[in-house]
Amino acid sequence: QIDLIIPRGSGELVKTIKDQSKLIPVLGHAEGVCHVYIDRLANIDTAVKIVIDSKTDYPAACNALETLLIHEDLLSNGMFEVICAKLKAAGVAIYSGPNLNAKLTFGPPPAAKLRHEYGDLACTIEVVRSMYDAIDHIHKYGSSHTDSIVSEDREAVEAFLNGVDSACVFANCSTR
Repeated sequence: QIDLIIPRGSGELVKTIKDQSKLIPVLGHAEGVCHVYIDRLANIDTAVKIVIDSKTDYPAACNALETLLIHEDLLSNGMFEVICAKLKAAGVAIYSGPNLNAKLTFGPPPAAKLRHEYGDLACTIEVVRSMYDAIDHIHKYGSSHTDSIVSEDREAVEAFLNGVDSACVFANCSTR
């Protein structure tokens, strides 16, 4: 007797099994739109390592980074350029969210939508005004799967960990 099915694989596989299972309950998720938020008080070396691992370790995984949220202060202190250069060097295609696109005179092409699971070496970068804006963005566009903050600000970390409603919420570590 089978009491429960827990499918592991692509969103399409999970959906197919959910659709075909008539009598057996299925515990599965269909998407993983995961975020890393880099706070204004993040350590650049830590942030780069976390972003690269979150996106490139296994890009098709359900807990891979799909949207990178960065505090707007990072646009003017050089951190944004460093992170973009490291992502490009790793072969990651970058798309800009509407807020970032409005702030740049040239840059990555706009993302088709903010709630998107690339499942490949691609991600969206969006700029936010605060950690609370990052939380709001995650609740609006995320899939409640896995989200992480990179920050040296203990209060921001605690607020993020308590404010994000996802299955996995991390501080200063990869979503992977």
